Amino acid sequence: MSQSKKLALLAGAALSLNAFGVASAQTADQDRAYQAEMLADASSRTSLLQHGGGGHDGQFHIGDGTGNYRLNIGGYTQFRYVLNFRDDDAVGSDDEDFANGFDLVRANLVFSGNVINPETTFYIRGDFGNGETGEDGGSFNLLEAWGNYQFDNGVGLKWGQYKVPVLREWNVSDTYQLAADRSVTHSVFGPGYTQGVAVHYRDESWGIVVSANDGPSAGSTSFFSPAESDIGLTGRLEIKWAGDWEQFDDFTSFRGSTEEYAGMLGAGIHWSHYGDTAAFAGGAPAAVTEMDLILYTVDLSIEGDGWNAFAAFIGQHNDVDGSDSWDDFGFVVQAGWFMTEQFELFGRWDAVFPDEDGYGPGLDEDFHTLTFGANYYFVEGSHAAKFTADIQLFLNEVDENAPVAMTAPNAYTTLLPDSEDGQVALRFQMQLVF
Repeated sequence: MSQSKKLALLAGAALSLNAFGVASAQTADQDRAYQAEMLADASSRTSLLQHGGGGHDGQFHIGDGTGNYRLNIGGYTQFRYVLNFRDDDAVGSDDEDFANGFDLVRANLVFSGNVINPETTFYIRGDFGNGETGEDGGSFNLLEAWGNYQFDNGVGLKWGQYKVPVLREWNVSDTYQLAADRSVTHSVFGPGYTQGVAVHYRDESWGIVVSANDGPSAGSTSFFSPAESDIGLTGRLEIKWAGDWEQFDDFTSFRGSTEEYAGMLGAGIHWSHYGDTAAFAGGAPAAVTEMDLILYTVDLSIEGDGWNAFAAFIGQHNDVDGSDSWDDFGFVVQAGWFMTEQFELFGRWDAVFPDEDGYGPGLDEDFHTLTFGANYYFVEGSHAAKFTADIQLFLNEVDENAPVAMTAPNAYTTLLPDSEDGQVALRFQMQLVF
């Protein structure tokens, strides 16, 4: 091989080695840059989780880290096995006097939080359960959807769809009831959901709410719906002489907790007027009977370390144009006592007293219900997982009390139509709150 060829080969090898070294250096630099980018991204994600992002701090949530924007995601289920025994000659056979089965009475999703700033909050709740209709479960029903702005002076402004805030038994959440569900008396007088605006205020010893709305059972309705009143006005006043307000979020008082004696007196009133504004149903004008309705209550709540008691009187005045006015009344008395830190016994009596002037003879008999049962709380001091077993003794004939008969069959109270005295229902319920 000539000297020139040897020099050419050596030069080529040197260039190749140099190119390989440059390429290797470039690859190493790219790897280091990629690693740095990955570390920065991981650090950013960790910072988001620590200062916002998402997680669980008593509620599943997503936030921006500043506290100005936050979404809480939660809900609850109430799953039951129910047995109902009655003696009704009208149904035609003894086999039809007994009803039983499983019942997903409630499956609620709840979205809440704040936007723009911590003072502007929202709340949306809907139900997939079958309790609302008692028949067709599975479809989503909007229950509440409201916004609220809280001023620095303690006054709050609320707007949207919410519970008519007059009865305490209604104001307490489904998950915080003492028995498996609210009373038969509540099923008669309960005002349901409405749409409107409300102003509320609470200090150390008293609280008040005043609302202008569409009247009882006017949730998810259009402004021209026959179900809406011309105007509805609601007010409720609560006076607390002992304890903390949070103790009255539920009907129970856990044993061995920091909760001490607490007492609260409440009073509420609602007035609605119907029949003086246009209404449409199915695209055609609908006639609405002119009438006034006044619903009112006085209630007392007391509780201590491991025990609780509640009593309420409810009245409803009905004044229909062209007929005599009438007044229906109801009572609820209940109490609970913890035998251990997780096992609670309870009892309740409630009654409905209709007015003969509103329904006529034979439809105005008193209706009494006795409820006895027990709760087992899987976690001390928490409603998140709770098993309830109770028995309800319906002591009178359903068909002879018109207001009660209009609520049957009822998936919540488990009351069924009955033309004979006496009816018994057993409920076994598992509740989970998330």
